[in-house]
Amino acid sequence: MPSLDFLKNKIEEKRKVKKKSDNLSGVDADKVDQIVEKMRKKYQMQGIEFQTVEGKLGELRGMIAEGKTQQLEVRKVEELQDYSTGTVKSIGKLYIKLRKILAPLSRIVTKMPAATTLSYFLFSANMRYSVKQYIAITVTVSFIAAIVVFFLSGVLLALSNLPFFWKFLLPIVLGGWFFFITIILMLIIPKQISKARGNAISIELPFALRHMSTELRSGIGLYRTLQAVAVSDYGVLSEEFAKTITEIEEGVETKDALTRMALRTQSRALRNALMHMVRALKTGGNISDIMNSIASDVSFELRMKTRDFAQRMNFFGVIYIFAAIWLPVMIAILGGIRNSALQGGMFSLDTLPLTPGVIALFYLAILPLVLVFLISYIMATQPKA
Repeated sequence: MPSLDFLKNKIEEKRKVKKKSDNLSGVDADKVDQIVEKMRKKYQMQGIEFQTVEGKLGELRGMIAEGKTQQLEVRKVEELQDYSTGTVKSIGKLYIKLRKILAPLSRIVTKMPAATTLSYFLFSANMRYSVKQYIAITVTVSFIAAIVVFFLSGVLLALSNLPFFWKFLLPIVLGGWFFFITIILMLIIPKQISKARGNAISIELPFALRHMSTELRSGIGLYRTLQAVAVSDYGVLSEEFAKTITEIEEGVETKDALTRMALRTQSRALRNALMHMVRALKTGGNISDIMNSIASDVSFELRMKTRDFAQRMNFFGVIYIFAAIWLPVMIAILGGIRNSALQGGMFSLDTLPLTPGVIALFYLAILPLVLVFLISYIMATQPKA
């Protein structure tokens, strides 16, 4: 039979282990405040509007204080090899094989300004990667792009008449340039995806708000109303409501869950609607009337933007007809006359530089670039709530 001293020592050991685990799982509130204050000062030094940053900092503070960041960082880079997506799995395996080369590059990318808010935008874009994982993917993809550009440019320059020095130097410069550009583009992707999700939310928002207003008017509670929107076919908006329902079921108060949803979304209209809902919950206002009023405001704003877009497109149609129809036809006609053996006299067009090479350059390079620019302009200026 064990002695009392032996049992006492066992109990003390268990207490020490438990205390140690509690310290690891807990979060020091003072450290959290220091992190948030440091980020706030950094944003203010960059001249960013304080109110805009506060939402992001609030979301980041919640992620830090509640252990969400810790849960994300538990997803190590090695776990990329276990992803169901074949491309991500291959990238993860390549990163592990080239860790000695890519790991120092990852540390450099982590210090870039665009990486400071990467955690927030990954969370907002619903991209289920930790910051370390996404930076590993970014560095690996950039490295592959640099190698491909290096070899392709090296082969093409080897066939040229340039001196050996330039044949050796230019591929290195082009490879490094593409490596840097690819990193910038990869770091921008989460922000662009989160904005695209915000635009998709804004389009569906008026219908969802009227749906919620109808549910609330019929006597259904707010929780059931949120569930109804979550299971309905509102695309990204339903996904965000489903996240909020999950948080409420895990014990988060409804007001706090709605506030988090407002902070992580990039839809200004949804953010305003959720903040009005939270305010109504605190003051006891009529949520149904508020939802109906916000839906009308969002619909009116979207109609005004659509009207302005239609007016711009009336003038843009003239430019498009000139650039895409009239100009190519005129180039073809003048080029045919310029290179015709029958031209002469008053119809002589020898002064025009419309040689076969110039015409080919126009149709194969200049005209496609003009059309791509026009289409990009239409896509960039189309109305978004």
